Amino acid sequence: MQNYKMNTITNIPTYLDGKFRIFEIKQTKDVYHTEYLHDTEKDIWFEELSITDKLKFEAEERKKKITYKLRIPQTKQITSLHVLKIGEGYHKVYNTYHFTNKDGYKQTDLTLEEYPRVKLEGEI
Repeated sequence: MQNYKMNTITNIPTYLDGKFRIFEIKQTKDVYHTEYLHDTEKDIWFEELSITDKLKFEAEERKKKITYKLRIPQTKQITSLHVLKIGEGYHKVYNTYHFTNKDGYKQTDLTLEEYPRVKLEGEI
């Protein structure tokens, strides 16, 4: 979809590649803390981006397995203390990058890593 901005045509961002559910990482108050996921019941639509070779290489050096790179409308509430459920898989937020694109729209890029230890709030 196009929009007009001071005598130039801009493109409104579209997020049609899928949606994810946001979970917060929490811990029990026991002597030995148990990590679990709290469902925020919030879904966000996203655009999937390519994972560059440079990003893959840097992540491998840190022993991280990058699974997705996504673009969403700017949302500063999502941090590295969140896990996103895409389909049946869970992915921890590794990095967030907030910016304004060339057409003036605020967006956030999310880099996700594998999150293997899933315990939901009702399972602890």
